[in-house]
Amino acid sequence: MAFKKSFGQHFLQDEEVIDQIIAALDPQSNEIIVEVGPGGGALTKRLVEFENPLVLIEADRDLAVKLERNFPKAITVNADAAQVDYDGLSNGKPWIFVSNLPYNAGNAILEKVFRSKNLPDRFVVMVQKEVGERMMAKPGDMSVLSVATQLYCDIERICFVGPESFIPKPKVDSVVLRLKPKETNQENEGIIAFAKIGFAHRRKQLRQTLAQAQVADMEKIDAVFASIGLQRTVRPQEISLEDCAKLFSLLR
Repeated sequence: MAFKKSFGQHFLQDEEVIDQIIAALDPQSNEIIVEVGPGGGALTKRLVEFENPLVLIEADRDLAVKLERNFPKAITVNADAAQVDYDGLSNGKPWIFVSNLPYNAGNAILEKVFRSKNLPDRFVVMVQKEVGERMMAKPGDMSVLSVATQLYCDIERICFVGPESFIPKPKVDSVVLRLKPKETNQENEGIIAFAKIGFAHRRKQLRQTLAQAQVADMEKIDAVFASIGLQRTVRPQEISLEDCAKLFSLLR
């Protein structure tokens, strides 16, 4: 099989890892399963064993044709998963999302799904280990990605996956995560935009970055910091998700 670097293709072949993904996904009878990037269909072979409606989203036209032929009971969509209308796919029904996310497009795909009105009941995704660690980061190592992910979901690590589990072998380790969406908060997008301002200069004190971006004047920023117990010297990666949300609420 020819692999296309432009699609970031690394096909999962490890049956033990697939077993763990299936167990974490745990499809219920009323749920639509959406698999993004089925590739060669190693995971898809297991998903079709369930009676659930199955939607396969594959950007590679050649692979999409093969998937449609090999899994006729599934709905195969040849499209960029970062551009798909997931509300249209789920049509208000319960659904779950599973994917060995391509390294070069994983963030964009997740951001698109997070913006859906009808969020999946859960995600089971494989990402580059470094990305997974950023998604699960605690204060001291926070980033825009960790803020965005943790605003929308509770995150659980399922297993680590080495390069030998794929064809061709990637140069990095991977990790499988299960994400459980939280209740929708209308302020999430605003908090993420605020975090992007704060993380624009990670080495600077957060209060200085916010003042330079004209979020508020320094006097007000210092007063807000004091009101929630933040040190004036704190840097963006050091604050918690809760403090980020408080700052957004008090400074907007």
